[in-house]
Amino acid sequence: MSDRHRETPSPEALNDAIRTLWARAGEQRRPLTADEQRIYRVLVAAWTEAVQGDQELAA
Repeated sequence: MSDRHRETPSPEALNDAIRTLWARAGEQRRPLTADEQRIYRVLVAAWTEAVQGDQELAA
């Protein structure tokens, strides 16, 4: 399946994923691993893009 046909996650879904990532590390009382940090950065960038897109639609 092509990436072009993927549905973009909502800002809420991305926020949930970010919170889950932090919660898992917090439960284990440890900082994010290097892989988790990379995932976090991608999620935050996608969330930012999704929120800006929502704001443009509202304008």
